Amino acid sequence: MTTEPTRRILIVDDEERVRLAVQRVLIEAGYDVFLASNGAEGLALVEEHAPDLVLVDLVMPVMDGIEFLDQARRRFPDLSSVVITGFATLEKAVEAMKQGADDFLAKPFKPQDLRLVVERALRRAQTLQNISIEKSRTRALVASMRNGVLVVDAAGETALVNPGLAKLLGTTPEEMVGRPCARVLPWPEVCECLDQAMHHRREELAHDECRGQVSLGQGDDALYFQVSCAPFHDARSQPVGAVAVFDDITAWRRLDQYKSEFVSTVAHEIVSPLSAVLGQLQNLGKGLLGPLEEPQKDLLLRARERLESIAGLSKDLLDLSKIEAGAMGQVVRVDMAPLLREAVDQLMGRAQAKGQSLELELPASLPPVMGVGEELLRVAVNLVSNAVKYTPDGGSIKVRAWEDQGEVCLSVSDNGLGIPPEEQEAIFQRFHRVKNADTRHIPGTGLGLAIVKRVVESHGGKLELDSRPGQGSTFTLHLPAVRQ
Repeated sequence: MTTEPTRRILIVDDEERVRLAVQRVLIEAGYDVFLASNGAEGLALVEEHAPDLVLVDLVMPVMDGIEFLDQARRRFPDLSSVVITGFATLEKAVEAMKQGADDFLAKPFKPQDLRLVVERALRRAQTLQNISIEKSRTRALVASMRNGVLVVDAAGETALVNPGLAKLLGTTPEEMVGRPCARVLPWPEVCECLDQAMHHRREELAHDECRGQVSLGQGDDALYFQVSCAPFHDARSQPVGAVAVFDDITAWRRLDQYKSEFVSTVAHEIVSPLSAVLGQLQNLGKGLLGPLEEPQKDLLLRARERLESIAGLSKDLLDLSKIEAGAMGQVVRVDMAPLLREAVDQLMGRAQAKGQSLELELPASLPPVMGVGEELLRVAVNLVSNAVKYTPDGGSIKVRAWEDQGEVCLSVSDNGLGIPPEEQEAIFQRFHRVKNADTRHIPGTGLGLAIVKRVVESHGGKLELDSRPGQGSTFTLHLPAVRQ
């Protein structure tokens, strides 16, 4: 167990009687005490011993207390001090307090008064030292971070920037501090995020409200960052600023791009030979090379079904690559009502074959949305197709659309198998499928919902899922409506 070092106190007073009396009281209290008879001697002892506290008389020859404190603080800005004053110099004591003295002690004083003032000044000095150490640790931590860090105060002005972010922006922290966020960052959305963070309590912030991605530069030299903004509050929970952390995700973005390009290339190379093989199988099935026995027809049918499944997977991979590359097609006004009718018409035959009821409920009118009609149709078809596949024979499926607060909403509900809670986030990832005894026999590539999610997000919308195992699922889309 370590013990705290003994506190060092310097007494600067031209009256020997006062010096010795104060020394005796403080030594009995357990302090190390050093004595100086004037300000010049006091400065030398400050340099030599670096005291924790200085008790200084205001009226002294050679150098008075005010001048001593002024020179001492130029060398040691955090030096704590208590001024000793008589009634006649009370105004000077007030002046010393204004210039940074921690307290004053009026002559004559009792030993208990001396001990009380010293203890109070040392506690304050310790608090200030702890704050200084904590600030130093924080600054060292922020400066050493590879991530970019920017802190703004309640007025939205830059209070702190680490060297990593400043170097990234081609400037220095000193040039950025004290300036409004909008003038130091090239991303207005980050400034908006910081402002939004400051005007909400932490518990009121949604998980995705103050997160996003930004880029710097273009082409192969572009850098990508995940930005997270968070507020900080005072003891009364009042916002006093916010911090933005910039996490460099360029390597991950490029890796994902390379992966997409690889998958796209492989899928494209597979499509042509698959189409040729399927064509030949169709010719064989038609008996162009002679009549076939039933076992032969069965083998050809199963081979064709497997190849069609691979062809469908290749097509989905190509479509997903195009969507992620932003090459979906021309954005126009899209009326969702006829699009939903077409999706339901395409799947009605499958639903009827399983004895299912497939209903479409549309309002009298819906505002249009801006988007790519073909891709939005794909979304609707995918969701209705999944509902048909994962709803047992005789089940019911309902497709609805409505307008709500500037959004066009559509939902696909079923009373089918449902999705376990632990799988509900993962099903939007590529190739992920719920695997259990109920779904094992249902064909699929695991790409449908991944495509749906990316199409919806690329249209500025969001996708929600409400599902309970054994009771069914509801997928709900929210798309921005076109303002009239």
